[in-house]
Order: sequence, then structure tokens, then C-alpha cells
Amino acid sequence: MKKRNDKKQIYIAIIFVLALAIGMGYAFLNSTLNITGNATIKENSWDVHFENFTPTSGSVTATSAGIDTNKTAVNYTVTLQKPGDFYEFTVDAVNKGSIDAMISTVSNTGLTTAQQKYMIYSITYSDGTPIAQYQKLDATTGSETIKVRVEYKKDLSASDLPSTNQQVTLTFSVQYVQADGSAIAVRDNSVCKRATTLHNDGTHTFGNLGSGNTLNAGDAFDCDVNGDGTFDAATERFYYISPLDTNNNYGVLIYNSNVIGGIANNVDEYSYDSSYSIYDGPIDAKTQLPTTSQWKNVSLSDAIRNIKDSSGSVIKSGFSYEGYAARLLTYQELVTACGTGDVMAEGYLDNCSYFLDNTQYTTPSYPDYYWLESTQPSLSPRIEDGVWVVKSNANARLLTVFYANLTAGVRPVIEVPLSDIQK
Repeated sequence: MKKRNDKKQIYIAIIFVLALAIGMGYAFLNSTLNITGNATIKENSWDVHFENFTPTSGSVTATSAGIDTNKTAVNYTVTLQKPGDFYEFTVDAVNKGSIDAMISTVSNTGLTTAQQKYMIYSITYSDGTPIAQYQKLDATTGSETIKVRVEYKKDLSASDLPSTNQQVTLTFSVQYVQADGSAIAVRDNSVCKRATTLHNDGTHTFGNLGSGNTLNAGDAFDCDVNGDGTFDAATERFYYISPLDTNNNYGVLIYNSNVIGGIANNVDEYSYDSSYSIYDGPIDAKTQLPTTSQWKNVSLSDAIRNIKDSSGSVIKSGFSYEGYAARLLTYQELVTACGTGDVMAEGYLDNCSYFLDNTQYTTPSYPDYYWLESTQPSLSPRIEDGVWVVKSNANARLLTVFYANLTAGVRPVIEVPLSDIQK
């Protein structure tokens, strides 16, 4: 059908409203209440409003547009004269109060079926995330940018064009109330999500599912390390160890298998450092770790590390893992997770057997090994004097010391912001 470019005008008046409310039971939110017995309910503040109204470059000029004096509504009026004309703006919904807020209701008039033929209308967060019930806006610093767009469609057929000038009034309303247990994050940026099933080798079950907001050593997680949007329980299983000692906003998690160049493998065939003369760190072992292009969804908090022996003394400063998405586990991290005791005693790892997932745990004659980052303290700094390894078979579930000219596997450890670990 022949296309027309008739300059039918669409007169659009948009009323964009953010309604604020606090639910029942919060009569004292803006006062101080003294109670006999010297108990005090302290004053809190409720302040959710709009800020930073910004039209998008290329938009038609609005007749009027902006945030109202109460900062709870955005009103604008525009005229779209020809196909391809649009008006778009962003505005921030912010929480400057001391009380967490969440969306209670969302009301949107939307477009009629007839209007959808010639007009586009969308309201989302600026990254395209839908605005939905129960989404949380944190107290004090909470801010979400909302994007509103109306557009006269291009390349319309004659039957789609309105026969007269159209005045379209659109109303979008979001009501915020005090957040409760039903509040959810606006978007799920989780790198690691709690596992729903545990690995089992037929005899042993590895790790624990965990629950709530508390992270415990051995909690099983599936981590989307390669950034493909999937959380594969078979190939992306990790176990939480502890907070990172140099930055407690990060959590330390260990992969459930040995790797070769980022590919899961259970054969011990690596040299820690083939020079094995003066201690230089895991120069050779790190080359088997996944790179930042292989595991592009994770990165180390700091790729430059001070490597310590098992007594905590720094024996190599400024060792670089640059280019790698993971590192080796330290002696201190393993002992923090498994507890103090004789680490070289048979069965030491039985109470933290998740360190033994995908090893020869049930085969007495063939032990598996993988390198730790830490050396033995009494003989450092000479690398040939021994580097700690995990040793695993039915008769040896412990830590021991390997000489660096021997071979052992590499098991990656990742560092993930706690905010990216689903509790």
C-alpha cells in the first residue's frame, strides 16, 4: 500500500505523576515520641521526589515541560507534527529520606489499539528495565532514572494515519510506600545466585544451600562468570569462602573443579613455577587460570597482590594477576573456612569437603592436588622449599606441602562484590 506523509498533527498532553504515601501504622514518622521507661522512637524522614528533568537531544520543543513545585509530578505538552517526531526525557526518582521505599502500585493509561498504529509510548527505567510493583528505592542515596518517550511512528500506511488531529492525554502514576519484606531490587545484577541443588558424587554431598541474607563458608552458588546470562549448576558451581581480607565489600568463592586455561579439568599437570629457584610467585600456575575475556563477568578487586606464607608474612609483594579473572586460594582463606587444627592431619578437610568437589575423594590409590597461593613459612622465600596444596583421596584429605618442581592442579578463586551475590 502506498505510504503517505500527511502532516497530521498529534497533540499530546502528558501528565506524569509520582504519588507518595506511607501505609498504616506509621503515625510517628516525622516526630519524636517519648515513652515512660525512657524508650524513644527517633524521628525519621520521608522524602521521595523527582529531580533532574532532562529532555533528550533531538526531541521536539515542548510547549511546557518540567517538574512541579512539590517535586512529585512531571507535566509536559508537546506537538508531534510529522512521522518521526518524538519527545523524550529522563527524570530521577530519588529517596532523600531515612526510610527505604518501595513501589506499591503502578498505574498507566497506555495507548488505545487505534493510537498504537501511529504512536509509540514507553515509560521504563533508563536502561530499559520495566517499572514494577515492589521495586525498592533505598533510603538516603536511592535513585532511579526514568525514561519517558512518545513518538509519531515512521513509515505509516494510509490506513494507519489518524484522519484528524489527535489530542492524547497519558497518565502514569507510581505510588511509593515504606518498604517491607516484599521489597525487591529494581534489577537483578547478580553474578552469583544461590544453588538450588547440591553436587553429589554418589557418596558425598558438597556444600550447603544456605538461606536468608547470611553468607556462610560452603554455601553453594552458581555464578555467571562468562556473562552469557545463564547460571549453570554443572559448569559454573562455586563455593563461598569468606569476605575478601583486603576489601570486605567483596566475597571470595572457589570453583568446584581444577582447570586448564579456564577449561574444567581434573588432571594434575601444572608446575607452580618452573624456575623454582628464588620465590617469584605462581608464574606458571596463573597461566592456567581463566582470563578476563573467558570469564568476562568477574574481575579481581585488585589484580596486584601481596603473596603471603602460611604464617601471614609477605614473601612476594606486587605479584600481578593482570589479565586473569581469578587467582589461587590462600592458606588463610582455607583455614578460615575449615577451622584451626592440624591441617596436615588425615581428615582435616572432611568438615569442609566442598574443597574436594571433583577430586579423587573416594579413590585411595590416586590422590588429587591443587595449588594454594601460599608457601611454607619456615623455609621461605626459596620456592623449592615448598608450596601448600590441597591433597585428596580416601586416605588423604588434608593440606600438605609440595616442592615447586612437582605438579598440581589449578582451582580458580573469584572475588565478587557482595551486592552481586544473591543472598
